[in-house]
Amino acid sequence: MADVIILSTADWDHPLWTNKQHTALALAQEGHRVLYVESIGLRAPRVGGRDARRILRRLRRMVRLPRQVAPRVWVWSPPVWPGGQSGWSLALNRRLLRSGLEWMAWWLDFKHWILWTYNPLTALYLELSRDQVAVYHCVDRIQDQPGMPSERIDAWEQELCAAVQVVFTTSPDLQASHRRWNHHTYFHGNVADFQHFNRALSQPPLPCPASLEAYPRPRLLFTGAIDAYKLDLALLQTLAMSHPEWSFVLVGPVGEADPSTDVAALQACSNVHLLGSQPYRDLPAWAAHADLALLPLQHNGYTRHMFPMKFFEYLAAGLPVVGTAIPALKSHGDVAWLCDPNAEDFAAAIDQALQGHGPALAQRLARAQEHTYASRTRSMLALLRRVGVLAEAEQGNPQRARRHRTWLDRALAWLVSPPVRLVGWLVDRLVDLGCRTAITSLLAQAQTRGWLPADLQTRLVFLLVQDGAYPQALAVLEQLWQVHGRVDGIKRLLFRRGSRPQDRRQALEMFDVFAGSTILPDHFTGYCRIVFAHRSADLGDVLLMRRAQRGVEALADRLEADPDTLICLRDNRRNRLKMLVSCYATLLRLQLALGDAVALRDVGRAGLRLMQRLDPAAIDANTSYRLTRNSLRVLSLAALEAVDRRDPTLLAEVSEAMAAQHRHIHQACFDDQAAQEDHRRFASLMLEAVRSIAASLQSGWDPSACEALERLLVLVIKSERDWDDQQRRPRAVARAQQLFEPFWSRPPEGPPWS
Repeated sequence: MADVIILSTADWDHPLWTNKQHTALALAQEGHRVLYVESIGLRAPRVGGRDARRILRRLRRMVRLPRQVAPRVWVWSPPVWPGGQSGWSLALNRRLLRSGLEWMAWWLDFKHWILWTYNPLTALYLELSRDQVAVYHCVDRIQDQPGMPSERIDAWEQELCAAVQVVFTTSPDLQASHRRWNHHTYFHGNVADFQHFNRALSQPPLPCPASLEAYPRPRLLFTGAIDAYKLDLALLQTLAMSHPEWSFVLVGPVGEADPSTDVAALQACSNVHLLGSQPYRDLPAWAAHADLALLPLQHNGYTRHMFPMKFFEYLAAGLPVVGTAIPALKSHGDVAWLCDPNAEDFAAAIDQALQGHGPALAQRLARAQEHTYASRTRSMLALLRRVGVLAEAEQGNPQRARRHRTWLDRALAWLVSPPVRLVGWLVDRLVDLGCRTAITSLLAQAQTRGWLPADLQTRLVFLLVQDGAYPQALAVLEQLWQVHGRVDGIKRLLFRRGSRPQDRRQALEMFDVFAGSTILPDHFTGYCRIVFAHRSADLGDVLLMRRAQRGVEALADRLEADPDTLICLRDNRRNRLKMLVSCYATLLRLQLALGDAVALRDVGRAGLRLMQRLDPAAIDANTSYRLTRNSLRVLSLAALEAVDRRDPTLLAEVSEAMAAQHRHIHQACFDDQAAQEDHRRFASLMLEAVRSIAASLQSGWDPSACEALERLLVLVIKSERDWDDQQRRPRAVARAQQLFEPFWSRPPEGPPWS
């Protein structure tokens, strides 16, 4: 299971629980471990008692370690300077928050944790790298609340959306606005704790709160913050004055987010009762002794983007609901009375609801049961799994049942770390002195007895590889992954040629053994198959190449059958789409070496279908750039088939697929790409060649088209440097002509090898 750090905008014990606390509990109930980080502030502190008391309370908590508030849930108050959003105070807060999160993660033994943030200013305080799995859960347009630094929040929220992998929103309008900055923006509306609020219908009935008993029925209930920026207080006053027979019961703090809220006019109405905050655990009792629930919201920028949590709470309590028809609620108009915020429409709806007209109780309860924290959390986690985000965190914590380590465990690990490093240094020196066999035997015995720390296990892997003991090396690699979540050994063997056996057949045997693992992560075993295929092509061994072909084709088929391959957000080599493109590029090389023209055409067609289905914005941005070279090489096979068949339609499809990738990687967001290869120039050379060839199919071959075809052939198997270098070009062209000779059913008209 995953470790999750929730960066909240509310303290854990705030009397009005919202998404943040409920989501923390729901994640824990799904088996994940959660660190709930209390609010670091969105605005400067206000002058007055409420903020002063909050700051004093926070100062007392800052010196505490995380406190456990529920199974698998800890709460931590970060030591930040109140209102520090610029200058020295911002620099201090950045350092305090970053260091504090690292320390708390270490203290709780969190590994590869997901940052689940509700704070739109997160990117102001934390630098989110591609390696940090992050989710932004946007529940409101906080910047529309009074006193908020709206321009600052707008700017940093946009940067946050671009930096995280996934954005969840609680209203369709929020989804529409935030999708401009992140393709993976999904609507998951607000929900309720159904079991908690459904207690209002329990038998025997819950006792009536003492402060409610005195008020006559019918009782019209509102629960939540009473703030002038979202509630239509004038509407409430008009309703109260025109219907003195109704008791308006308002439960919640006044001016929580809007200190300018003035309720004097409401207090002057004898049938309006403002009863302040009540404990969350008691809210079902208030609902049990009410006759109707109210949502008297204004129509403004804030409410247009909100989804009131209390809507499903009211339904779960069995109350008929009369509320303003804001955009997020319109799809639920069949279970509530939704109307414009005017007294006439509200009064008519309230009157009908009190008479028992409108949606039936069973219908209201059924809708509430569909929208619970448990179901929404499972839905969000399923989506994170689909795009690969959850896999990053879960595969970083391979021991699914591992228990929280005590401070004594972690202190002991810290104390033994220097001696382990010293032993590792001694092992390296003794191996250099020729004691490799003895050291390998000694480490293997310690490994068998379970005495070997992770760093020394990694050294043992390379000693076993040098001895050709590949099954034993794999067993250690698997234990490193299962117990410690470490993959540095297999990464070095896969992607650093100097770490592998120098004998090619020995290297092939090693990768063949490693590819058969059912424990190592799929992307490592997949690349073991791909490297095996390339090394078999280097040897020119037909039997090995046929065997490699079957393995890579099976891997490609599995990735093609997975619909989530096209939306994978994992980075580079861990990305499923990148691996699928690598499979096709590997098959290209194998089929060229085997001289199988039919199979080559199949690879080109499969690559074309893939790129036509792909929306590059739907996958990890860095990966979408880095797969350019191999994807265009595979597309070139379809272009060459079009040349062979004299098929301008097919060539036009290839040209458009190449152009789409060319446009994608030439966006400004890729200007500072750190990839070693110049994918932009490679794509331009490929696209120009295909377009020149396409023009020649209409008008006849000319020297420029012949050169374009030569360029295309060279770039399929070589780099642009081989084409640019006038001395290397003739050899590259001759080699390409030789490899592709079986591909032509009839030579193109005009090229020099016809």
